Amino acid sequence: MIKQRYITLMRVIGILLTLEAGFMLLSLGVAIAYGGNDILPLSLSTGITMMVGLTLRFFKRRQRITHIDPKLGFMIVAMIWLVMSVFGALPYFLEGYTLSYFDAFFESMSGFSTTSATIITNVEALPNGILFWRSLTNWIGGVGIVVIVISFIPFFGGGGMSLFAAEVTGPNKGKLSPHIKTTGKIIVAIYVSLTLIAALCLWIGGMTPFDAVCHAFATLSSGGFSTKNTSISLYSPLIHYILIVFMIPSGINFPLMYYAIKGRFRKIVINEEFKVYIYAILVATGVIFLLTYDTSLGLEASFRHSLFQTVSIITSAGFISYDYALWGTSASLILLLLMFSGAMSGSTTGGLKIIRIIILFKNAKQIIKRSFHKRAVLPIKFEKQIVEPRVVHNVLIVFLLFIITFVVAVLALVGMGLDLEEAAGASVSCLSNMGTGFGDIGAFGDYSTIPYSAKAIFISLMYLGRLELVTVLVLFMPSFWKSSF
Repeated sequence: MIKQRYITLMRVIGILLTLEAGFMLLSLGVAIAYGGNDILPLSLSTGITMMVGLTLRFFKRRQRITHIDPKLGFMIVAMIWLVMSVFGALPYFLEGYTLSYFDAFFESMSGFSTTSATIITNVEALPNGILFWRSLTNWIGGVGIVVIVISFIPFFGGGGMSLFAAEVTGPNKGKLSPHIKTTGKIIVAIYVSLTLIAALCLWIGGMTPFDAVCHAFATLSSGGFSTKNTSISLYSPLIHYILIVFMIPSGINFPLMYYAIKGRFRKIVINEEFKVYIYAILVATGVIFLLTYDTSLGLEASFRHSLFQTVSIITSAGFISYDYALWGTSASLILLLLMFSGAMSGSTTGGLKIIRIIILFKNAKQIIKRSFHKRAVLPIKFEKQIVEPRVVHNVLIVFLLFIITFVVAVLALVGMGLDLEEAAGASVSCLSNMGTGFGDIGAFGDYSTIPYSAKAIFISLMYLGRLELVTVLVLFMPSFWKSSF
């Protein structure tokens, strides 16, 4: 007899797959509107995904749905990102552009995890329906499909909080209301509104309506998928500045965006993580500008590219306005550190998150102080509130797991024949859900020539990075399964 937990797991996945099929249907509509050769692949993909989703949704429908507790929430969230990517690969595979289903799965995982790493060498050769699906996976992955579902589908009941906690990891969960459904609706409303405004601005700025929508999807999600082979480097300076304006909010957590809408700007100004985020952008931009100023480009262009790449990388968007490989080692090191850090917790961005880095530095400061104040009680404070030791411990664990995962991945990739620069850059890029790296996988490079074994590692890193490691790694703990399933 199948346990109730597994029945619940399958039925929840079924709901999410039917929703994914609905998003595919939107892409099919685009394909029909443009009359491309992707109508059949998208039709088949939508039909297969919907059929599997409905089958799982109504599996054992007469049996009651068990309450979604934290452990089941972890399992559902960890599974759904894999399942979504499996079915999300179908349009690429059936369209016939990619060489194998594995490559299609790589592209799908990159999209949903908002990484922007790609195996497609000629993006502009793809039909519009597939391009729309590609950008849409960024948008879905940015806000998180679980957040969308708990906002509008009453199926989950009291289990919504467990799913939200597993999906939105980090010290700041971004809860805006005592009711998790209300929180989800606020987040989705902000996300949709900013996407629409960004698309309109990009259209007015000179993009075609199609390109404007696709780039808006990729901007607010910090996804970075572009409809052009050279990302946005050939677009006008106005487009660059518009993207900067909308990439910055993508690195801000949803509660602060909500406060901005409500006019509660003091909440934003005094937020410690927000101040560090803005300072990091300003300082990194200034230093990179001084290091890379190019008289042939001129003052404005040099500043614009410095600002753009700083914002793009700290928000893990991955858009490229200029080949930063030409900037030299010092600037590359700054960009690498920005990849590691990411932006604010509770945002759509990847990386360790600034709040964790703040707590790590404050903890280090307290350890130093305790070395000569043996009996002093020196609690760590964040925004004038004491940080619980449990939170500090969790931050240290995530940091350690991040570093260990990075080192193991680099060693494995070097063993597969990649050079150290390429292996390190691509590893931190995929783990931080950024996409672009250094070496052959640099600003305008792709992952098409990487061996399948290395691609498998990058897929794992993208997956782990999207769920910030703990949600996935907890499933490998024997204690997780005891008396649970």
